[in-house]
Formats: sequence, structure tokens, C-alpha cells
Amino acid sequence: MRKALMVVVAALMLATVLAAAGCGASSGSSNSATAGGMTAAQIMAKSQQAMAKVSSASFTADVTIKVNSSGGGAQAMVLGQGPLVLHAAGKAGGKGAAEAAAVAMTLQAGGQNLALGVKTVHKKVWVQFGGKWYVAPASKTKSKTSSASSASADPAKVVSGLGIDPQKWTKSTTVTAEKLDDVAVYHVVTTADTAKLMADLVKVLNAPGLSKAVGSGAAALNQLKGQDSAQLKALERSLASASVEFWVDAGTFEMRQGKIDAKLRFGSGTSTQGVSGLGIGVSYTLSGLNEPVKVVPPAHALPLKKLMSGLSLLAPGLTGTGSIGL
Repeated sequence: MRKALMVVVAALMLATVLAAAGCGASSGSSNSATAGGMTAAQIMAKSQQAMAKVSSASFTADVTIKVNSSGGGAQAMVLGQGPLVLHAAGKAGGKGAAEAAAVAMTLQAGGQNLALGVKTVHKKVWVQFGGKWYVAPASKTKSKTSSASSASADPAKVVSGLGIDPQKWTKSTTVTAEKLDDVAVYHVVTTADTAKLMADLVKVLNAPGLSKAVGSGAAALNQLKGQDSAQLKALERSLASASVEFWVDAGTFEMRQGKIDAKLRFGSGTSTQGVSGLGIGVSYTLSGLNEPVKVVPPAHALPLKKLMSGLSLLAPGLTGTGSIGL
């Protein structure tokens, strides 16, 4: 059940990321509402231009996954008892030798709390677990710079390169002038046409550029590709609702806050063994844009292999062959 569920989660996360990339792209009647004399599409275009100039930021991010159980297997019942919540807070920025980041994370699942930390300075990475810091060998971090740069590419260009048109996904878009922490902002809300969005998702699964675009999610993507046509059709119908919200500074057009909400409902054609639905919420805030980022490397860090060997004893197969990084 875990494998099927993770494939569905990966599909939904990809769909919501695509929806975010397409937010405000349409210039049709769905964007007729204006604020400050501009449509949502115009505001988002200005925001993309402003954010392209941002070199550093402090941030918070929260991801919540709620599993709805229909009384099937024991694992589904356990997952349905409470949401999985990931909270992250940190700062990142700089280029070349000045590149640095520090992130603290907490994961709540099954009544347990897990605290993690990650620091990077240039190409060096440290991981905090169980109150101790561990340093990753250089060979584990060499590829991170290139993967980070590809991930920071314009999402709209990535989406258009897959041969799909985000303008078709919008059911409605509104924009209002509001205050956020006493700062004037534009609040853009887009609800997705879920049928068109999911149809495009299934359509592009075999697009040549998709594996590169999803980066570390390629393994889950390959599992999704391996589903039979009936499973994919069931998945295509499973996205019940999806919406994207952005709060954009009315003066600078810099992004201040964002939110994605999506709900999946599974029918009999989807193999989830007792999971009847999923709710995924993602929210984030940005502050301290273009401020210097200074990260102090942890003192007396232990070799990362000590942590990995300890984890492999607790949960054999957990540590795999992946690398550690942001």
C-alpha cells in the first residue's frame, strides 16, 4: 500500500506544482477582476520579474498531508489517525563561495516528532539529527549546485517545454487589494479546472523533458509511468479540487506568501488499499529578501557515515543510495 500511496502523492504534488506555475497565466475572462488597475496575470508577471532579482531570503514552509481512511488495511487506519506535518524555517542565498543556507525542520507523524537540520556553505553540507551534527563528504555534494540551478529555472518555461498550456487549467481567478502585516498586498486566488489539469498530467508523463524537470522525483515518476491504463484513468479522475493563492507586495511586487490546497478522492479503480482520499496543503512565507546570509558551520561535526550506519540498523533499507542536501 505504501508504494501505491506514494505514487499518488507524487502525482498530486506534481499536479499542484504545475498548477502554481500556471497561476495567473490566462488573460481571458477568468482574470477580469482587477486591483490597482491590473489583472491577476499582470500582477503575477511583475512578481516573476521582481523575484528573478532576489538573491537571498528567509522563509518558513509547512506541508500537511491528511489521509482519509475507508476502513481498509491496518496501515490505512494508522495513517488516517492524524495528519503528517512538515515544518521548515531557514534562510538561503548567495552565489559561488558565498552560497549558504540553514534550515531547521520538524516532522510530525503517527504521534511522533522528528527534528532535523541542514546547513550548507558553498559546496559543503551538514545534517543535524538527534541533537548532533554530521558532515557529508564532498563527493556527496558535488552535483547539488547544478541540480539547484535547474530547479530554480522559470517554472512557466519548464511547463511550456512539456507541450502543455497552463492557460487551460484555470477555472476562476480573483485578485483583491489587502493588508498583510500592515503592508499593502495583492491577493491572487486561482482555482483549477481539475479535469483539464489531470488530463494534461497524464498526457505528459512520457514527455522527454519531464524526468529532468522533476529532478529527485524521477523515481516516483517512473513508478507512476508503470501503472496500467485503468489505474491512470482512475488517477485522472481523482483530483477533486485544487487552488493556489499568492500574496504579492503592492509596491515591490515581491512575493510575500503563498498557499496551495488540493484534495484527492479515490474510486474503486485506484489501488490504495483502504485510503479513500488525500488532502495536501502547502504554505510558505518569504522575508528578508536580498539581505546577507551568514551561516556558521557546526563545530566538531561527525562523519555522515556514522549517522547512516546508525539509521540502517534502526530501519534496514531506509538509507539507500541517495545523497544528503537541500
